[in-house]
Amino acid sequence: MKTFPIFWSVEGRTVLLFGGGGEAAAKLRLLKKTAASIVVVADAFEPDIIDLSGVEAIVADPLTVTLPQNVALAYAATGDAARDAALAGRMRAAGIPVCAADQPAVSDFITPAIVDRDPVVVAIGTEGTAPVLAREIKARVERLLPTHLGRVATKANALREHVARVLAPGEPRRRFWHGLFGPALEGAFENESFGRAARRLLDVGATKPEGAVSFVGAGAGGADLLTERARLRIDRADVVLFDALVAPEILELARREAVMVNVGKRAGRHALSQDEINALIVAHAQDGARVVRLKGGDPSIFGRLAEEIDAVQAAGLPVEIVPGVTAASVAAASTLSPLTERGQAQELRIITAHGAEGEDDIESVDWRAAAGNAPLAVYMGRRNAPRVAARLLAEGRDPATPVVLVENAGRADERVAHGTLADLSATVATFGGTGPLMILIGMRSRALAASRGLVATRVELKEAA
Repeated sequence: MKTFPIFWSVEGRTVLLFGGGGEAAAKLRLLKKTAASIVVVADAFEPDIIDLSGVEAIVADPLTVTLPQNVALAYAATGDAARDAALAGRMRAAGIPVCAADQPAVSDFITPAIVDRDPVVVAIGTEGTAPVLAREIKARVERLLPTHLGRVATKANALREHVARVLAPGEPRRRFWHGLFGPALEGAFENESFGRAARRLLDVGATKPEGAVSFVGAGAGGADLLTERARLRIDRADVVLFDALVAPEILELARREAVMVNVGKRAGRHALSQDEINALIVAHAQDGARVVRLKGGDPSIFGRLAEEIDAVQAAGLPVEIVPGVTAASVAAASTLSPLTERGQAQELRIITAHGAEGEDDIESVDWRAAAGNAPLAVYMGRRNAPRVAARLLAEGRDPATPVVLVENAGRADERVAHGTLADLSATVATFGGTGPLMILIGMRSRALAASRGLVATRVELKEAA
């Protein structure tokens, strides 16, 4: 970092602002939100542009005016770059930190883009390299943070001494604050006062915490496809039991203190049996932990979810499901292949070609029904793709039915291939790879249609966005 981000105390001190026009007016609107005494100096003021209410205004030459005492910082925003640079030199000589408008080279500090939820303040800076980018980031953060965030922080501050007396340091206090802030930010205390909620949580905090289990869908791609609820659950988890297909960037969202357990299964490589996974989930939750069982895609689709829910409920533990974006949706989005289409596809069938504990499961599929015109999304079909094609063709599905293969759907290393049902085996063999593969059968890929004569069986790397 070339500039060090700090929050500078201005309460009870003076902030100097030089300028009487538009640039100074923009700075003044921001400074009025502080607890500082503001002194504005200019040769003349444009009253229709700058609002001087509540501040001390001095009509004088900024370069020769007598400086007040106890100045915390100064802004030079006269609209004249040379004059602002000269003012910056005068302030620096007087030992006053200064910012000259749009001149980082002569400034001691840079004003960041600010998200104001007083007393919660988020400052975003780019060291002067891209102020418009900082404002774009600010707009996104503004949408994420509720407007009542400041009131939550103020009320919490009033509780700090009491919480310190009642709860031991470390995990008990951390659990209390997480339990209070999370629901408060989501508006959960609309029918209960903040104080009553805090007292209830303090009572719980003095005893052994109750564990709970969240089955969270990690989606099929990167962290940007997670739901906000999924992010919150991962962030607050004490224990995360994750699948092998969960992207590393999603695992990085967990707290450093969280216990991370890889319970993933890949074809032919099972670290733990399903019974062992069930037992781990229950054991951690019974010990009072907030357990996140993190599954690739959506936990409800081919994720052994029913067995794990049954085990948790049999132990009498609270449980919830947080949906995720399933691989079929991500693969269809990447290739512009609508899963349903009016007049063409009124239903969608999803099947798996890989069964429990690794055994093949394709014999349980109703292939006669699957051989109709409905699009098929085939999960975990790499190894059994030839058998899937053979069964569909044997039941009369058109050999010319379009097929799209998507490996690592939604990730930076995603790959796509197009073909037909008749040559599915050859397409998979040519495609190669070892990542999770989604096979979309009978869907019209708009990406293929727009590729200007792409050979059907050609394998192509998806271009980086």
